[in-house]
Amino acid sequence: MRLEYALQAAGENRAELERVLAYYEDEPEKRKAARFLIENMPYYHSMQGEKLDSLKGVLASADSLGVVPGLPWYDPNWPSYSPENLRRTEDVRTVTADFLIRNIDLAFEVWKKRPWNTELSWEEFCEFLLPYRVGDEALENWREVCYRRYSFLLDSVYTGSDPVEAVKVVVDYLEQERPFRLSWMFNYPHLGGKFLLEQRIGKCREACDLIVYVLRALGIPAAFDFYTLSAENPSGHIWVVVKDSTDSWIPFNFPYSRPERGNYFIDNQRPSVIYRQCFGRQWDKSRRFLKDADVPVEFKNEFRKRVSDNYFHSDLEVKTEDTVGRFVCLGVFGIHGWREVDIASVKHGKAVFKNMGPEQIYILMDCRNGLCIPAGNPFYFDGAGLRAFEARMDRLDSVVLYRKFPLSERIKEYMAGMRGGRFELSCDRDFRQSALMWQVEEAPQINLNRVALEKPLKGRYVRYVSAPGEYAEVAEMHFYGGGQEWVPTGSWADAPASVGTGAYQVYDNNPLTYYISSQGGASITIDLGREVWIDELTFMPRNDDNFIRIGDEYELFYWGDDGWQSLGRQEATDMRLVYENVPAGALLHLHDWTRGKEELPFYIEDGNQVFASEGID
Repeated sequence: MRLEYALQAAGENRAELERVLAYYEDEPEKRKAARFLIENMPYYHSMQGEKLDSLKGVLASADSLGVVPGLPWYDPNWPSYSPENLRRTEDVRTVTADFLIRNIDLAFEVWKKRPWNTELSWEEFCEFLLPYRVGDEALENWREVCYRRYSFLLDSVYTGSDPVEAVKVVVDYLEQERPFRLSWMFNYPHLGGKFLLEQRIGKCREACDLIVYVLRALGIPAAFDFYTLSAENPSGHIWVVVKDSTDSWIPFNFPYSRPERGNYFIDNQRPSVIYRQCFGRQWDKSRRFLKDADVPVEFKNEFRKRVSDNYFHSDLEVKTEDTVGRFVCLGVFGIHGWREVDIASVKHGKAVFKNMGPEQIYILMDCRNGLCIPAGNPFYFDGAGLRAFEARMDRLDSVVLYRKFPLSERIKEYMAGMRGGRFELSCDRDFRQSALMWQVEEAPQINLNRVALEKPLKGRYVRYVSAPGEYAEVAEMHFYGGGQEWVPTGSWADAPASVGTGAYQVYDNNPLTYYISSQGGASITIDLGREVWIDELTFMPRNDDNFIRIGDEYELFYWGDDGWQSLGRQEATDMRLVYENVPAGALLHLHDWTRGKEELPFYIEDGNQVFASEGID
């Protein structure tokens, strides 16, 4: 039935698909593989067009840091490019018999050739070695190109039977051959194996595409694992997993890491549910579930497989007395409010969510007409038990807030990079004679750091010099005299800038832009245009701009019986906010009406603002 549906969908191309089946008449396994590909072919297509070709040319012109000359590195779009105007070409109507036969033959060759595939199941072979594409890229013979180019790595360089070691050899060679350039510019469909092999540029998805093309071509089962969103990352994340000889799947983030047995760390943004992208439809969802109008559409995707059990080992059981539907969801709170991340059926007044990410704040959500509505109070799940947040209106406290989003380890490392750095002032451009203005003794704990000098100093040129071994990494530096800011007339650095930014960005009043030197112990200098007296300076380390900012307007909310309740707006006049009459035990979140989207729930414990990622004792 599925095969006939695909053949009918092929239209005039039906003869090509039937030729493939006839070609394998005497090879039952390969004929079965051909059926698998053809039966799923109606769900795949290519996106092509002149604008995509032009975009590839622009991407190819990027420098070693992934920055396209003349375009801001932080701009995710390109005004003259619209992926909606590309031509869509259906696989089932265009794929040729020769292309499909060559793909199947090569996939079988490497499947039988590699020693680690002796225990690979038929289903795993079909999903993670056999597919002829990874997404919506143009059809091309990437498998043959990759095999000819890299098969020597597993035929002579590494001849063992450990797939993890084989992956390391392949990945290390790819990076030595030509490093992958991560670039978050533009939005586009999948770029294709040949382009990625030659250009090595793109987002995390393209890095994954490249590795999967090569690994599958060489006979190493590989797949894409991903999460669609988390509280801290609304855009999700994707990475590669490889099938180990121990029957487990091992993840790694190319180009940053390599697979390691026992290491299932993905990132610091705490996903709740993990999926694996499959080529074939997954038939584990009942027709009743798929047709149920109450079930949100994102849970009806039949080409992804839930694999949270590969990462998490704690089930979450909740009572469902506050819900009315047959299904309930778990939600996390992020920039789009409460968003559902998993679904479970209601049985005997409770729901069990399998293998959920721990150390997170969740809320139960009722499913009605495809929409999810919060039900009850949020709670913290530590992997074993739940701790509910409930506002106590009989106990009102005063709270002091410093941020609206948790300070990640990554941002802490950026900020700590200024430790040991110093600000110097000179009347001459070469700093033959200079005065020390300020030494950064400790890692900054806030973004805007204000320093009043013990006595005014006179000079024209000011520079920041990083500690030996540390990059010169600064977001903002400003200088004042008698209450007046001295506006720079120019800037330069003694080492090339990284990430495509320039020295001028240390005084552009944008906390999210910054200068980073390409080597340690470097300096960045600004010219104030003339000799002036300086009695005060401010500086910002590279940061996420989620500290309280003077002049921004904020509103604090707590979760009560009727959802989020406002505790009032106020404009920040300091690097902190003070709120009175805050219900004890409540879950809170702080909204910045002036700028920014990142905000996460937190609670108050022992007078301190605590986010879920910082743990609950």
